[in-house]
Amino acid sequence: MMIRYNIKFLLAALIVTLSLTTSCTVYKKLPYMQQAENAELLQTTSHQPKVMPNDVLSITVNSNIEGAAASFNMPLVPSGISNVMQTSAIVGAGGSLQNYLVDQNGNINFPVLGILKVAGMTLQEVQNYISSLIFPQYISESPIVNVRLLNFQVAVLGEVNSPGTYSSSTGQMTVLDALAAAGDMTIYGKRDNILLVRTDENGKTKFFRFDIQDKNFINNHELFFLQQNDKLYVETNKAKGNNSAFGTMQSMTLSIIGTSISVISLVLTLIRFAK
Repeated sequence: MMIRYNIKFLLAALIVTLSLTTSCTVYKKLPYMQQAENAELLQTTSHQPKVMPNDVLSITVNSNIEGAAASFNMPLVPSGISNVMQTSAIVGAGGSLQNYLVDQNGNINFPVLGILKVAGMTLQEVQNYISSLIFPQYISESPIVNVRLLNFQVAVLGEVNSPGTYSSSTGQMTVLDALAAAGDMTIYGKRDNILLVRTDENGKTKFFRFDIQDKNFINNHELFFLQQNDKLYVETNKAKGNNSAFGTMQSMTLSIIGTSISVISLVLTLIRFAK
């Protein structure tokens, strides 16, 4: 009787140990950028997205010389008039300034200057480019050019709590920002193989995969900083794929219980035969 009691005690201890070990193993697969505090961060300037075809830009030109910049700004659109191809950004009492839709060739039609190819440039590069065309040919001093991207949005799909399309008013978004907007990944999300789908300024679709658990991922600026219209897809891990009817922990628990019952039955059978 004492021998049987000791065996049951040892088996129970074994089950608890296996459960704790499994829990620790599962936990280690969840955190992002593990030990990121030990990573050697690379210096970078403020990241800006590149202009792409079908982007909507707000561009304003100002000058200290009164009236000098008026010809380089689109006319006001009266309030109440809508255009599906227009996204108004600057609204005043008389209406709103029209914006610029980048065509499939990456061009905009700019007042006075004509057709300008801007696809592939950052917003700062577009500002500098337009300023260089205006000064000194049209204005005797360098103008103040402001360019804003009005359609920055990314899609987050798969194993996240709130899949959807999310926008940024600042024209910037990181992978962490996008996941936070989507309510973060579920525990079933595959963290070491996230898919990023991106269309470049030439209309070519590219695919990238990255491991968000990698402490050095933040140094991969081309992927860490998202481009407008990027799509993030978080795959389902094997635990959920193979056990769709149960959660990961429930499946592991059932597996441990089943194994333990088999072991107990085998031990009791051996004891019975030994007698």
